Amino acid sequence: MTDHVRLEPAGRIQIRAGDQPIVDTTRGYIVHEGGLPPRYYVPRDEVRADVADGRGGARCPWKGLWKHVDVTVGGRRIANAAWTYYDTTPVCERIRDFLAFYPDKVDITTA
Repeated sequence: MTDHVRLEPAGRIQIRAGDQPIVDTTRGYIVHEGGLPPRYYVPRDEVRADVADGRGGARCPWKGLWKHVDVTVGGRRIANAAWTYYDTTPVCERIRDFLAFYPDKVDITTA
């Protein structure tokens, strides 16, 4: 099953919520999974916003247990803005507790 998911270090990931920068990191990962678009995972400690448990979650057979998180920045709460894996499979241990944001809820740029 480990060939279904591939992690690679990202150069730089920047995330904005509206006009508010919330992430600028070189410690993130790009996750490639099957035929899905690449997903960008960033360390929780580099998110400059309030993060709280959101609604929903499940188990991915390749990555582990995940849940949604809400993000509040500039007084604006974005429900289920991202997700996090809190109990990972061995291949995804490097992204445990990292956040992956939904690209339709924030602006993500990479370099």
